[in-house]
Amino acid sequence: MSSETTDVVNPEADRKIRRFQVMRRLTNLYPDPRYLEIGVCKGKTFDRVPATRKVAVDPAFRFDHVAMEAAHPEAAYHPVPSDDYFAKHAGPDDEFDVVYLDGLHVYDQTLRDLLNALEHLQPRGTIVIDDTRPPTYLAAIRDRPDFDAERRRTGSDAKEWMGDVFKVVHFIQAFCPYLRYATIANNHGQTVVWRGQRDEPPVRELAAIHDMTFEDFTESLDVMRLKPFRAIRRELRRDLGL
Repeated sequence: MSSETTDVVNPEADRKIRRFQVMRRLTNLYPDPRYLEIGVCKGKTFDRVPATRKVAVDPAFRFDHVAMEAAHPEAAYHPVPSDDYFAKHAGPDDEFDVVYLDGLHVYDQTLRDLLNALEHLQPRGTIVIDDTRPPTYLAAIRDRPDFDAERRRTGSDAKEWMGDVFKVVHFIQAFCPYLRYATIANNHGQTVVWRGQRDEPPVRELAAIHDMTFEDFTESLDVMRLKPFRAIRRELRRDLGL
């Protein structure tokens, strides 16, 4: 049995990989990587990703981004919502090799971020969408206030909130046959997206995607294309010629 087949049959077999490790192993595929991160927060991932050019976008950085920009001339920090960044700050010639989407954890906003990011992704670039594999119904509650209220009601100490970002993967499957993707099985759940044709019928219509529940998600895990990261990285390298 080939290693590729083994990867698919045993998607959970690999060692857990962290967010910054995913981003580093993608940016190092490019000789002079240009990196964009949406939803930087404390910079735990952004600061650990080496790149020739780095752009951070967050409406409320939890660190002194002015001091960081002065200390790191290769990096630019935009303290604005992602919609404003794409509409007002990203130039028509701005292109990135790797884009990391970890902003507001709701379907609508993440979908807008994805569509906007595609406009600034170089032809052989890669996008990573965070939080696409909620482990519980609680983590998949759409709105943060509702998540907090349900935690209090149930007495849960769970802190992991992913919202309904998983719906973006279903949107890609149904409406973007020009995009290939797979979801990392050996971490909390990140979907890696790159350009490439897929020949398959859509699973859901637009209204059905919007109305999906956590139960719908768990019953259609095959749409997520779960694979270990090393298999995904090998696949996109083959497709993109990296």
